[in-house]
Amino acid sequence: MEKFQRKTDGKIFNANLAFIGFCFVIGLTGFGYILAILPGISPPIPGASATCITGPWKWGLITTHVLTFVLIPLAMRIFYQSLKNLGLPLKAIFGSQLGLAFIMVAIASEIGWHVTQCWYYYNDFTMLNFMFYFFLISAFALWSDSLAKKDTMLTKAVNLVFAISLLVVSLLYPLGYAHNNSSFKIPIYIALTIVFSVLTYRGYKLLKDWKVILVPFFSVGVNLTFIFLLDQYGGNPYSDPQITFNALFHILHDLCGTEAGVAIFTWLVYRQGILGEFPTATVPLEQS
Repeated sequence: MEKFQRKTDGKIFNANLAFIGFCFVIGLTGFGYILAILPGISPPIPGASATCITGPWKWGLITTHVLTFVLIPLAMRIFYQSLKNLGLPLKAIFGSQLGLAFIMVAIASEIGWHVTQCWYYYNDFTMLNFMFYFFLISAFALWSDSLAKKDTMLTKAVNLVFAISLLVVSLLYPLGYAHNNSSFKIPIYIALTIVFSVLTYRGYKLLKDWKVILVPFFSVGVNLTFIFLLDQYGGNPYSDPQITFNALFHILHDLCGTEAGVAIFTWLVYRQGILGEFPTATVPLEQS
């Protein structure tokens, strides 16, 4: 029994785990820095009252966000069985599960952020907002890494880029708070685009299906389009409330953006890994 335990531990606690731990330390260093200096909520504006979104629009927003906690557990179950059927190693299955779990952490942070805004979406810099982006980038990075069949120097380099990206956005985010300048969130969107580019490539290597391009199209392209529309037409809860546009674009940003991308990827993996509709597909190349 003792011999078996040592053998098992040797497979888990290895150089690869140490490197992943190093990447986590880089990312979490930035996260700790943000925890130390950012407020949990936006400071109130003296003498001003913010507009709240109530009624059907509020329930629509709540439903859209809570839907994630139905979609993600289903995706976790499908990815677990599909990746197992496709012959990916246990570490890949674990990585996908951890990444999907991080999405739920991100959405929980986002819900908390929106509650502090009284569900009126506007661009601000708070701890809850940063947690949403931090765990979302981390989630898709882990998800992407899970689709690499074997650890190589290339996969390690990509993981290091992901970790450094988290550190960079952590250092720049407080500057956006200090100057009240949403341009400092652009590196976050760049980091998400990089992660999704790798995720899309590895997803294609796994599925051999061009439709995987729909994942970043919705989760990045459509998502950011509605973010732009919110910024342009969503108004301001203090001076220029636009409840209908704000709530509508907010719902579409989540429903037709991130959630649609995750749902499409889950369906494609389900077709390949469980229904077996693409028999010519193979697992990713080792250098992917």
